[in-house]
Amino acid sequence: MNAKLVAIYRYALQADKMDVTLRQAVEVVGYSEKQVKRDIKAWEAMGWVTYQAGKGRGHESRLRFQSDFDETLQAWVVTSFSEATMAQAAKRLEWDWPTALRELIQARIWNRFGFEQTEEDRFIFPRTRTLESLDPLDIHIAMEASLSRHVFDRLFEWDGTTVQPSLAHHMEETLFGFRCYIRKGITFHNGMTLTGKDVVYSLSRLLARGKQVWLFAPIDRVDSPAPYVVDLYTKAHRAYIERLLAQTPASITYEGAEGIVGTGPFKLEKQSDDVVRLRAFERGLRPRPSLDVVEFVTFSEADHAKWSARDDHSVVKWIAEAGARYLMFNLQHSWLKEDMATRRAIQRAIDKQAVVDLGGERHQVAHGFFPETSRPIPLAEPSESSKRPLRLLHLPFDVATEDAALVASQLRAAGFTVETETYALSCLLQEETLRRADLILCGEMMSEDLDLAFLAFLTSELSLVGKLVAHETDLRTMMDRYRQTDMSAWPMLHREVERYLTEAALVIPLYHVERERSFPSFLGDVPVDIFGHPRYDQLWIRPSV
Repeated sequence: MNAKLVAIYRYALQADKMDVTLRQAVEVVGYSEKQVKRDIKAWEAMGWVTYQAGKGRGHESRLRFQSDFDETLQAWVVTSFSEATMAQAAKRLEWDWPTALRELIQARIWNRFGFEQTEEDRFIFPRTRTLESLDPLDIHIAMEASLSRHVFDRLFEWDGTTVQPSLAHHMEETLFGFRCYIRKGITFHNGMTLTGKDVVYSLSRLLARGKQVWLFAPIDRVDSPAPYVVDLYTKAHRAYIERLLAQTPASITYEGAEGIVGTGPFKLEKQSDDVVRLRAFERGLRPRPSLDVVEFVTFSEADHAKWSARDDHSVVKWIAEAGARYLMFNLQHSWLKEDMATRRAIQRAIDKQAVVDLGGERHQVAHGFFPETSRPIPLAEPSESSKRPLRLLHLPFDVATEDAALVASQLRAAGFTVETETYALSCLLQEETLRRADLILCGEMMSEDLDLAFLAFLTSELSLVGKLVAHETDLRTMMDRYRQTDMSAWPMLHREVERYLTEAALVIPLYHVERERSFPSFLGDVPVDIFGHPRYDQLWIRPSV
């Protein structure tokens, strides 16, 4: 059985017939006549169809399905989908099935999502896109950031209020900076023992190739004078360094298997376009997870939406995100970079409350990137501005499309000519994408350590804002003040920077998000991280006894 035969059968059913011409079959599947004939021979040998070659002018060759083919196909579906992996099932679901049979297949697949308790405790979850790299140096998407923290550990961990020891059990001040003492007996997922040299490799790689250069610049170099000792050469104060070493880019990975092998509670067993599989790690620093396997299978958005609407998604959590959805001026490639008057005119033309009134996850008007301290900032008085055409880029998702449509209409009402286009999330930071944009709708979801997340947002190459304001010297001067200021006074600096972003018309925060996360009822009160994703290392299945 294959996709071609299923598609031809669906075509026949829609025509209320049990046979089709060879010409019609070729048109349905999009293959050459020679290829289709080769398949027909195989189908005939299986007893599924009969083939009658056309003889003479006006007599076309015909393919006829056996009278019991529907029963045969349903039996094949039951058997094959029971035996198939979830990745195989997802691929087969993309075939052009008859409607009734497709619904049967969906039901069988959906019943396998969630917890599956056989010889192993599994949690299987659908995704609508292929996951990007889990390499800590490359991560800039929330889902990947969440999974990465299950695969890799860091020297320290930030719990939201304080720094906790992790791979390093102690740190002391020295004349050159700080000395960290690494825990003994920690192994990587490949069985190799963690030592100071592994820490030096990961942190040196970060300093040399990381995308958050400004954030980690206070660390001059890293060395290991003994197997379980790591020296950090820096003039930065202790609180900053500890929190810095708790950030995702500072995760410890194994040389030659970066982004694959770590010491976290789950090891990355498989990663492909179709499936990502994590397996519990027995000898990690943290307690062994109760779940044996966590698996993510890629499905189409339409199938995922249908699955999400099922009745068993009865547990709803609203996650208030730190950060904001925003409109970014292209300060590198657009004519707007030299035209502050027009940027300010665009600021004044946008009615943020109207955007929030669209509802859904749009929680409150944003004046900055910290929801709890978001306060209006006065806008500059209007002045003469250009009305050159504008190209507005946005993600292809429903919420982003609605935002773009409303913002574009508001700008048109102010006299601007606006054209909207979409961009793929994976292509956001590519030059090809940026060169075709004047305005870009995007969003920032900050991680647990809001202070350092805000600094990374403004300085990292993995942040749209950080990439596009890299040459703003006045802003960089303001940012450098953080290094001379005690961290207890950073909130005041945050407010000053947010005010500057508005007054210089560099970026327009639109709204803060409170996102709905729906989980199957069998998960109960599922623990979630700041990104709104489950903490898979804390999930468990009650044994059936």
